[in-house]
Order: sequence, then structure tokens, then C-alpha cells
Amino acid sequence: MRSSRVSTLARFGAAAAVAAVAMAGALAPVAASAGTKPHHKAPTSIQINAHAVRGTHHKTDVINGQLRSRHHGVAGESLTLECRTAHTKFAAVGSATTDANGKVSFTVTPTKRTACKLVFAGDATHRKSHSSVVILRPAKHHKK
Repeated sequence: MRSSRVSTLARFGAAAAVAAVAMAGALAPVAASAGTKPHHKAPTSIQINAHAVRGTHHKTDVINGQLRSRHHGVAGESLTLECRTAHTKFAAVGSATTDANGKVSFTVTPTKRTACKLVFAGDATHRKSHSSVVILRPAKHHKK
């Protein structure tokens, strides 16, 4: 076996080069993320209520909702009304854009007992959310 003689200066230079490459690789993710802050989306909540429309003999209901974030209404966002009856899954039945106060309104005429909720898909600055579920009942038919 042959032994080769390498000067101390050459060994030191090689070690310094290896250390520089290793440090550059280890610090690259830190340097890349140093200029960007993590973006946290604002939490949202949806309030919902339903009531019968006067003069329709309880055939028509109005579902009102409000999208809020940090105690303020969120304007210009799309809310979807999702409903289901027994043995079905929630499905979108309509959508509306929130007004200046974050409010929306839907008019529905259920023919069966129906569960409904409002859904917000979220956006670049707000988290997604959904309301609680309201139960709508069809009008009772009175026999004369």
C-alpha cells in the first residue's frame, strides 16, 4: 500500500470547504424562510336562525345567518346553504354573498322535515367554518 503525503494546509483547506458546504446546506431553509412570516388566517363563526314567514301558514321559512370574524361581520363573502332530509347527506341548495354587516338570508319551503346549515369555505385571510344546524318542519295540513 502506498501512503500519500498531504500537507497540513491542504487538509485544512479541504476541511474548511466541506464545512462551508455543510453549513450552506443546513442554513438554506432558514435563510429562505427568514424573509417570510407564517400567515395565520383569522377565525370565523356563523350564527344561524330560522323563522316562519307570516301570512304563509308556516309553509315558508326564512333562514338568516351572519358570518363573523373577531366580533365583526365579514362583508362580500359567499355562504352556502346546505340541507338534508332523513337518510340523505347534506347538499348545497343555494348560496348568497354577505352584505356589509356579514348577513345573508334564504327563503325555503320545506316539504319534509329538513336540517339546514350555513357553510363558509374560507379564503386567503379567513378560516373556513359552518353554523349549527336548524330544523325546519313542513306545514301541517288541517282537515276541515
